[in-house]
Amino acid sequence: MTNGGIRRSELPRLIIYHQTTHDSVGRPISILPLINKQHIALTHLIVAAFHINANRTVHLNDFPHHHALFHTLWNETCILQSTGIKVLGIVGGAAAGSFTRYTLDGNTTTFESSYAALRDAITAHSLDGIDLDVEEPMTQRGITRLIRRLRSDFGRDFIITLAPVAAALAGWDNLSGFNYGALEREVGREIAFYNTQFYSSFGSMRSTADFDEIVDAGPVHGTGFVPHERLGQVIAALMRKYGVIGGIMGWEYFNGVPGGERQPWKWAEAITAMLRPKAVPVLSITREMAERLREAWILSAAAGKGAQPKVGVHGAVRSGTAAPWARSLPNIDYLSMVTA
Repeated sequence: MTNGGIRRSELPRLIIYHQTTHDSVGRPISILPLINKQHIALTHLIVAAFHINANRTVHLNDFPHHHALFHTLWNETCILQSTGIKVLGIVGGAAAGSFTRYTLDGNTTTFESSYAALRDAITAHSLDGIDLDVEEPMTQRGITRLIRRLRSDFGRDFIITLAPVAAALAGWDNLSGFNYGALEREVGREIAFYNTQFYSSFGSMRSTADFDEIVDAGPVHGTGFVPHERLGQVIAALMRKYGVIGGIMGWEYFNGVPGGERQPWKWAEAITAMLRPKAVPVLSITREMAERLREAWILSAAAGKGAQPKVGVHGAVRSGTAAPWARSLPNIDYLSMVTA
């Protein structure tokens, strides 16, 4: 283990962001195909997106992070972690508010209360790390304070990452307000890596040019889809040039190309073939775990449809209560995944 919770053996990384947890009719979208399907070597899953509110509550997208809607999500992330995949949460993103003077960029009193809410959410879901996606103006002092506090509270193995646009690391304008070069000089040893956004006009992977520009800048003191064939050529060129790269991250899981919503894991399968074809993790699921995952799916589906099932001990759905609100069983066969 080196600074910032990074293991050299994990390079190059294959990272997927997961925000859309339910389909258009309210059924939970399982992430287990990322380990159940063959030829996928995922290293990190980043759950999106936590939002810190001015009233000191923490939402995951539009609901409290502990809402019944997310029973499937949090049960399945545990399965991923059991195979060695690191599960992080992302804070911030396109929705403003998490990094303002009313929350994590506030005075000492405001920061402490907002940070406590974030810390408790991280602990509640046993996250391996946090991805700070600052897409609103934040002070240099504020981001440095947050990173130092996370490291102090969660220790050396906790993974702290940031998600700047590519232009920010090349020394150009960025969405965050602070200077990434200065941040690297101040707390760079605490940052495991950067999930750099090479899309939506902030950079491109159609060639190695934007990547090269970041490297040429020296150590740092949405649109624009690139077809897989072309991306594979660019990745191969980068690996020939630099020997090893940090990896690839993709936004987001539920409708990744080429599989789309029917087979979203196909993106990870394609990237694995380019990046780390011999590092596929091994899945181990017991029948008890599969039954628990099935129950969690039913609870999440009910919440997704606005219903509230009757729940027994340990969150189990009571016999005879599912029919009125759940018109279908899980669309993923958890029992077929049993291996132990």
